[in-house]
Amino acid sequence: MTPRTLLPLPLCCLLLLFATASSPLAIERRAEARLYVAVPASASMLKRLDTHALYEPPTGCYLGAYIDFDPTLQNQVRLNGCQPHQNPQMFEQETGKAHAMYFFYLGYGQKLPVPWIEFLARQGKFVHIALEPNNGMQQVHNNQYLRTLALQMRQTNAHIFLRFASEMNGTWTPYHPDPALYRKKFRLVYNVMHRLAPNVAMVWCPYFSPTANIAEYYPGKHHTDWVGVNIYNVPYHNNQIDDPGLHENPIDLLRFVYDHYAADHPLMICEFGVSHIAACEGQNRSQWAIRKMLDLYTALPRLFPRVKAINYFDSDNLIFVHNGVNDYSVADNPQILQAYHSAISSPWYLSGPITASQAPPVPVRMRNGITLQGIVHLSCIARAPSDRVSVVYRVDGTPIYSAFRADAWGCLWNAGSVGPGMHTLSLSVLGPGGREAAADSVRFRVP
Repeated sequence: MTPRTLLPLPLCCLLLLFATASSPLAIERRAEARLYVAVPASASMLKRLDTHALYEPPTGCYLGAYIDFDPTLQNQVRLNGCQPHQNPQMFEQETGKAHAMYFFYLGYGQKLPVPWIEFLARQGKFVHIALEPNNGMQQVHNNQYLRTLALQMRQTNAHIFLRFASEMNGTWTPYHPDPALYRKKFRLVYNVMHRLAPNVAMVWCPYFSPTANIAEYYPGKHHTDWVGVNIYNVPYHNNQIDDPGLHENPIDLLRFVYDHYAADHPLMICEFGVSHIAACEGQNRSQWAIRKMLDLYTALPRLFPRVKAINYFDSDNLIFVHNGVNDYSVADNPQILQAYHSAISSPWYLSGPITASQAPPVPVRMRNGITLQGIVHLSCIARAPSDRVSVVYRVDGTPIYSAFRADAWGCLWNAGSVGPGMHTLSLSVLGPGGREAAADSVRFRVP
């Protein structure tokens, strides 16, 4: 398919065509089984999960996306003084759910597209701006451009996430060489925004790898509102057939940033993409991509509840970008579109702001002695050394449910179907051939 309109792509995004997984982590495939049950969000849970950062939901995770390079969308919005953008309405019709935010890239020094920001705000969307100093941090000063940028953001009255100079830990960014200068300039932008644009939440966002130098760029707790991370799963790193990334799981790629920063900040996955076609291979790997996507969206409420926003990078870089090497789009493949629809259908994934009273149920790890009664929502984390995983739930040795895909691992079960007293709930995680790779079990009480 020939692209209809080629929108200008920012420098770091062009570089990331190759760099998005250029420094793979040394990750061992693991086997894992964990049982969960959904419970109403209690006051103690809300206190534990909410840091009260600007725009942070008490629980749940905002849905977001980048959609300008989705080849299936045919409804561009053209506003005076702005480059065209895809209308979120068609994307939300395709995916079956309203999204809370949409992002775009802005080169530092460029004019703020106020009409587009106001358009998104009128639709009730958060506005997520990736502001990139592509000529290096030396261009960033407390000057008229920065102050005007802040004042214009304030005047839009939009709810804005400003992701400034992301992926700084990667050598492909022009603001990588000097961590001390990076911290200084990030704090400068933070201070200007907080003074002149209180509707702006500042997001500090490294790439998931390399991890060894991430802390060098951290502006500090008092100069960061949200911490972000960009994560991409690709079949092959750097478009090299001899450098596969097929074994990598997005759960592992998220852990470092989460473990180091989630105690102090809500986390945002600022960009997440899974490629189902790599240029170096040309093979359709839709089932592989579906497994990676479902693994992450299933894991977030269970393993990473302080991830409060996730933005899918819905882009076919094979056709929209010169020398593009991966297709991350969700709508050009019916199976991937259906999987994304299923992944985001959980009430955990939010279409907009909520209050504490609207907080979705929280999946909690089941422990021995827990009481179950009535209809309960059981779920799990299930991993095996193979990507192909199935699960079986049993009560007192009798199977009650089985599933072969992560979006189906949860089930509703009537605890009243067994008699009062103590019982055993077990989970078997099966790899290829039905061999058990991991297991979990708990003793529970029915009153």
